Amino acid sequence: MTETVDLQQVLREIDEEVRARRASGDFPPGMERDLDLVFARFAPATVSGDDLDGLLQAAERTSFVDPDPPTTSRIVAVSLLKRVERKLLGWFFRFITQQVTAFGGVVVQALRLLGRRVEALEAATPGANRALLEVGGRTSSPAAAGPHAEAVVNHLVGLHGRILVAEAGDGSLLHRLDALDAYGVESRPDRAESAALAGLDVRADGALEHLRAVDDGALAGLVLVGVVDRAPVGEQLALVERAAVVLGAGGRLAVVGHDPSSWGVENPVEADLAPGRPLHAATWAHLLDEHGFLGVQVIDTGSTYLVTATR
Repeated sequence: MTETVDLQQVLREIDEEVRARRASGDFPPGMERDLDLVFARFAPATVSGDDLDGLLQAAERTSFVDPDPPTTSRIVAVSLLKRVERKLLGWFFRFITQQVTAFGGVVVQALRLLGRRVEALEAATPGANRALLEVGGRTSSPAAAGPHAEAVVNHLVGLHGRILVAEAGDGSLLHRLDALDAYGVESRPDRAESAALAGLDVRADGALEHLRAVDDGALAGLVLVGVVDRAPVGEQLALVERAAVVLGAGGRLAVVGHDPSSWGVENPVEADLAPGRPLHAATWAHLLDEHGFLGVQVIDTGSTYLVTATR
């Protein structure tokens, strides 16, 4: 029968032994600090994910600068020379290292303060909290052009070049654009996989992240649908700015969204958990005009709208 080892008990016994040996003077002064510095030098702390507290702890541990450089050497004369230099310049080393160490401590404290403020901001702003973004994505309805699908297709007909649908949703709009060089991105992997299995060119990626990776002027057409209903306002503004860059001369843009007053009626959970809210059609028209788009037109059905424009 295998005996179970109590790891917590083992750690407590080790701590007690260390404290006892420290009290008895078995450890030379500064040895533990030197061990910490050596460990930090040759095995720096690694922090996985977004562990800000772990990074700050690692920064705090390494913020101390040792004013006593090592003097050991295989050559006796060199070792002697190092000891003489350390003795002559010790005051200088201590003066510099005290200031650097003090500065490092202040920086760590400032980062801790910023970390607390960022946490407060994430708690108050759904769009800044990755966990809430993921929950909102799981509860959101599939992107669909709805009653505006035909108008979107007519707006894009005749284009020669790549057309992006962001987000592709279940791929219904891409099916209607099969005569064109169209592809889509979908931020929810399960839906992107379903569309890909149906034979559609759909990549699992966020709309803004993908547009930031697209070369300037590389697209002939762009459809924004789904993401514009729930993205934070800052992301929606960034979508407009990026659309103005990735669309080439004569490129066409279509924005399909819900009117803010009617959005969320069919899916109140999505409306409550989404990090952002839809913009009015007039706001999209204004933003597109501000970014140099031409021929801005709005088709409003009351609950949904379509805004089209040409670059």
